[in-house]
This record gives sequence, structure tokens and C-alpha cells, in this order.
Amino acid sequence: MKDKQGFDFGDYVLIEQKRYGVPNEMYLHKVIGQLESNCYVDVPVQSPATETIHDKIVPVVSCVCCGVCEKDILRYRTDNVKSNES
Repeated sequence: MKDKQGFDFGDYVLIEQKRYGVPNEMYLHKVIGQLESNCYVDVPVQSPATETIHDKIVPVVSCVCCGVCEKDILRYRTDNVKSNES
């Protein structure tokens, strides 16, 4: 399994999505790239997913949500994503 700093283009990760009245779900995302930023989506992801500016720059991955809206690329902290490798 890759460490949190080692996500590459084409890797798949799981990100927790907020559900109201039922348990949260893990959605599959495809990694587009990795960078450092202070602008990213907080997890668990609320609807609509919105990037917000934070105080510190951290490692993030740019991802598309598979099967939901594959035209929007959003950033998530690498500490908040889980590798989907078996």
C-alpha cells in the first residue's frame, strides 16, 4: 500500500461523504494529481462539495468523483483519503 504522500495520476482513493439520517458513505475518486495547498474540501464531504481556504498549506490530491460528476476536479487533504488498493 502506498503511503499518504505517494498518490499518482490514475490511483483510486476512498473519501468519506456526509449522509444525513444514515451512516456516512465512502465514495470512489480517481486521483488527477498531488500538490500542496491551503484550499481543499473538508471531510466528511458535505453537499455540495466546496473547497475552503485554511490557515496552513498541506499535501492534497486533486480528484474526480467516479460515477457522480466526473467533470469537477476538487482537492482533498491526503490525510483524509484512503487508498483503494487491495
